[in-house]
Amino acid sequence: MTTSGGTRTSFSALRALSSAADVGRAAAEGLIALLFPPHCIRCGGTLARLGVLCPTCEAELPELSGPRCRRCGEALARPDVDLCMRCGTQRRAVDRFASLGPYSGPWGELVRALKFDGERVVGRYLSARMAQRVRASDLVDAFDLITFVPMWPADRRERGFNQAQVLAAGLGRRLQRPVRRLLAKRRWTPPQGRLHAAARRENLRGAFELLRYGKERVLLVDDIGTTASTVEACAGVLRQGGYASVSVLTVARA
Repeated sequence: MTTSGGTRTSFSALRALSSAADVGRAAAEGLIALLFPPHCIRCGGTLARLGVLCPTCEAELPELSGPRCRRCGEALARPDVDLCMRCGTQRRAVDRFASLGPYSGPWGELVRALKFDGERVVGRYLSARMAQRVRASDLVDAFDLITFVPMWPADRRERGFNQAQVLAAGLGRRLQRPVRRLLAKRRWTPPQGRLHAAARRENLRGAFELLRYGKERVLLVDDIGTTASTVEACAGVLRQGGYASVSVLTVARA
């Protein structure tokens, strides 16, 4: 079972598919699905083809409702403005912020299935949806390379992977953009979810370091954005390193 309550997707099917030739891929998918029936990650229903969600569950994935701040993704009270009060009155390192949908509900379930259950197939699905989001917006022309929010090394070893890196790698393959590790986390920090907004910003002060300088426009990828403190801290380091701009894309916005 996954954290979302659904049946785990068949990894046997996915391994078999990865070795299938591009020619006849659709036929291979159908055969593999017959031999190793995949299941919807949310409801557990059997899928006719390899995938993550059944049509019903996929249709229930919501978009963020209402106007949002262009720089931090915060909900706005007025539809005729594009920045929240904080972003409009303070200097920010993030130039723009976008998410696929709200963390509460299905998007959050998918993030948790990747993050805590290690469902890599969910990471591939989410990176595909992120690529769709980029292609359908003016974000597609706003960056030259992709990077990701780093993890503390001990935390990464415990989990076995960095979910933001998984998402960035999949996004880069689909968009044919370079993915580079530009940042490292140089000290451990308590989980952001336990802190209020001001404490989150202080918690991350000096937590990230730059690994290489550059002048490109960067797309910074993470799984969740809450107060945008983490991506703002990362973006600040990137801008200090000479990068021209930093856009942010997350799966979910809390």
